Amino acid sequence: MTDHELATKLKELADVPAPPVRIDVELARRAGRRRRRLRTVAMVAGCAVVVAGGVVSAVSVFGPAEPAKLPGPAAATHPPEPAPTDDPLVAKAVFGWLPDTITGVEYGVGEHGDYTLGIGRGDTTRPMIWLAIYDREPPLDRRHDMGGKAVSVPTRVGDRDGYWVTTDPADPLNHGYTYLRWPTADGRWAELLAYYLDIPDLSQTLLRVAANVTVENRAVPLPLRITGLPANFRIADGGLWRRPEQDGVPWRVVLAYSVNGASVTITVSPPGGKADGIGEPVCTTKNGLTACVKVDRPTAAGVDAIGGAQGLLDRITLLGPDERAWTTHVG
Repeated sequence: MTDHELATKLKELADVPAPPVRIDVELARRAGRRRRRLRTVAMVAGCAVVVAGGVVSAVSVFGPAEPAKLPGPAAATHPPEPAPTDDPLVAKAVFGWLPDTITGVEYGVGEHGDYTLGIGRGDTTRPMIWLAIYDREPPLDRRHDMGGKAVSVPTRVGDRDGYWVTTDPADPLNHGYTYLRWPTADGRWAELLAYYLDIPDLSQTLLRVAANVTVENRAVPLPLRITGLPANFRIADGGLWRRPEQDGVPWRVVLAYSVNGASVTITVSPPGGKADGIGEPVCTTKNGLTACVKVDRPTAAGVDAIGGAQGLLDRITLLGPDERAWTTHVG
């Protein structure tokens, strides 16, 4: 590990509650925040922007970027379309192109922010490209970890003026921990954060990724339907994760709901995955998938009225492992 990688990890870990022994910075941050949120049941639904270190990013590849004038605030041409209401996992932006080193795309919503993540294979140094959408242009050093040295280096992202954020004006890629920003057509701002990418021409790769990003509310297909989900269930934290080296299964879907201060967590994966949440799991395996429900306080959550965790589980239809059969109308 280089001195720069070590310094980067130490900065990230300083903000992670009870980090695991493994050092996967973004996973540690997300898992720590999820554990803290479930312990305190302080769940917040519908975060407007992606926050924390690198939640959401992408990579690109085009011709040489020409220097450009730094952009001012972009005028909104139209407001974003409202998010679907019957899918708990809605992305604010999606990738149109990713390099071969990225093998899957993850999505998340909740207290840690809404994100789209291009992720590759690996243990402690898996390549990652996070894509974040902000309502307004963020500060250069939005995470306050650049020691007052953050500067912008102009570049061109598709047909828009954007910029890199770095601590070294001579190195727009910021020694491999790379930020790229640009204004979107609807007046918001997009940001890519990329690292651990073993690519010959990283700047052109990231520019190509960015130029092919589509910024819009996009419902993410999921492998389940829930019939008669109680109206007071609010999605507080949800994600589609693709980390077979870590989870032992190719993907997992976790939907954590906040109900009267209690938490109800539904996990769906191929058989062999673990169940998230707090409480004793109630599980079933059907149609090639396993679903588990955990409820930390059944009475407070009101699930006693529908037969408890088992009653909620009985309302779930599993759609199978073929992602072409998944639905955006979850319930």
